Amino acid sequence: MATSSPIIIYFIALFITSFITSTILAISVPPELTDNLRTDPGAIKLASIDYGHIIKEKPFAVLYPSSVDDIRTLIYLSYNSLFSYTIAAKGQAHSTWGQAQANDGVVVQMNSLNRFRNGTGILISGDRSSGFYADVGGEQLWIDVLNATLTRGLSPVSWTDYLYLTVGGTLSNAGISGHTYRKGPQITNVLELDVLTGTYYNRD
Repeated sequence: MATSSPIIIYFIALFITSFITSTILAISVPPELTDNLRTDPGAIKLASIDYGHIIKEKPFAVLYPSSVDDIRTLIYLSYNSLFSYTIAAKGQAHSTWGQAQANDGVVVQMNSLNRFRNGTGILISGDRSSGFYADVGGEQLWIDVLNATLTRGLSPVSWTDYLYLTVGGTLSNAGISGHTYRKGPQITNVLELDVLTGTYYNRD
């Protein structure tokens, strides 16, 4: 009596799942995202490897967003799709254990937003009586935040020892460093965060 190999069945199921996810994504992508999605081998390879080369997860595509709405649209499509797909944000690629990877999903290359911010990625506001604060995009580097605050005679309350990391990347891991014992981790010094969910789709 012939028996089916569980390994073969597993790979067939994996292939079918991957094919369905890729097909759904390809069909559902609206025109405004098409030009910003890359599926070429070079982009896929860079998004497949984590820091330390320990985990390798191959995404179906990489999104190079031109606005926050691009990311919101992508999340909305996954959230409302029959077969949702994983979405992962990638900044300077210092995350480990696959945090910035999305197997058969979409990796969002966050630093792509820098090309479209027109100088609005870091805004310093406030005064000495009420206090100062910085409105910063998650794709911005801490070194740039520091330089922007120094022009006003200020500096971040808490920052990482290595400054060539994205704001969103360190906040997703609390932002612990040598300064933590004085002012706490970076996340405790954040007044508010804008969080994108899949329940809202802003389409003009």
